[in-house]
Amino acid sequence: MIKQNWGFTCFLMGVIALIPLLGYAKPPLDLKELTQLGIQNNKDLKAARFAIAIAEARLTQSGLWSNPSLNLNNNDDRLFNNEGEYSRSINFNQAFPISGRIGRQKTVARIDILRAQAEVFEATRQLSAKVANAFYTVVVAENRMQQLNYLQGINQELVRVIHNRYHAAEISKLDDNSARIEYARIKQEKQLLKSQLISQYALLNQLIGRAPNASLHVEKTIKIAKGLPSLGSLINHALNNRPDRRGLLLAEQRALADRRLAQAERFADWNLGVGVQQDKIVVEGAPPQQADRTLGVSLSIPLPILNRNQGRILEAGATGAQAMMAIDALNLAIETEVTSNYGQLNALKISVVQTQGTSLRLGLENVTLAREAYQNGQVSFLNVLQVQRQQNEVQMAYLTTVGQYFQSYVALCTAIGAPHSSELCSYLSFTKDTTK
Repeated sequence: MIKQNWGFTCFLMGVIALIPLLGYAKPPLDLKELTQLGIQNNKDLKAARFAIAIAEARLTQSGLWSNPSLNLNNNDDRLFNNEGEYSRSINFNQAFPISGRIGRQKTVARIDILRAQAEVFEATRQLSAKVANAFYTVVVAENRMQQLNYLQGINQELVRVIHNRYHAAEISKLDDNSARIEYARIKQEKQLLKSQLISQYALLNQLIGRAPNASLHVEKTIKIAKGLPSLGSLINHALNNRPDRRGLLLAEQRALADRRLAQAERFADWNLGVGVQQDKIVVEGAPPQQADRTLGVSLSIPLPILNRNQGRILEAGATGAQAMMAIDALNLAIETEVTSNYGQLNALKISVVQTQGTSLRLGLENVTLAREAYQNGQVSFLNVLQVQRQQNEVQMAYLTTVGQYFQSYVALCTAIGAPHSSELCSYLSFTKDTTK
């Protein structure tokens, strides 16, 4: 009775000790959560966001007038005849725009802010693609590790059985050596895969702004998209949401605004001056003269005769034409990317689903049957090894296809640029969330 109570007490203490660990255990991170972490913490993206602040500062500067100037003049004959003659003046000058230059500069600066935001959106799109590719590489590698762990477990049992049968003189040394070699090969492949996982986890940590050796627990389940929207809707979605296309459209608008600014700057600022001057002269033989004071007003008007900003106007026009051609080229590239990856995704999905439904199940079933038959002495170890390698090849081909499927999926999501209403590419973020 005392022993039973003591055992129950130990069990209860163990459960209590595990409660804090269970409380702190975090669920695995899926792709959407990792992407959000990357958007929030990625170092390069944080640096890219400063482009918006820089553009906003330029908008503030573009709305400012030039500073006024104050001129002080004093002329006298103190170092020469010293008769008391002098001339003193004070002038205040201010340049002011007359052609709408300030408004045109503000328009250009506002477009530059939108372009900076588009650049941040594009950097976010590229970052999301990198995070997704690294995540799916880890998922495929972890599933491959599960396969190797499975093979290692059954081969460890086979090595034990074969070793016992060899010492019982039931099989030859050849079977014993073959089993050990196969077991060593699996362990070697596991070590190679482990080194690859270390590299991929470090890359994933870097992309989400964490230390390379930080612990990271990701969702390893292979999930295949159930259905895809129509190709036409995805192409239209991409054309409406791609930030790089938005950037080119803004570049065209910027060129038009820059052309208008150059036309306005043909007429330079007028300069208005107001001043007061006091003069005193000395006439020989005449009584002392009173000082004279005068009020002066000046207006300086630059004439656009030699320089009418011809070069800048032509440059802005050529820049706008270049942006239009780039938009046409990008439209074709977007349509090609979406169409190509859409077709690949559908083809690979069929292969993955068929393999999941038939080949994987039959392969595992054959391995179990071969092990049981060998233990019963019905087949040779060579047959077991052949069945096991066949199952391994099927699993490898399946994971290779899954890896290609995920690559096409990420490429399609990167091509459309934003999550679709059908839940396709739900790991992506809307542009309004990426500049915060």
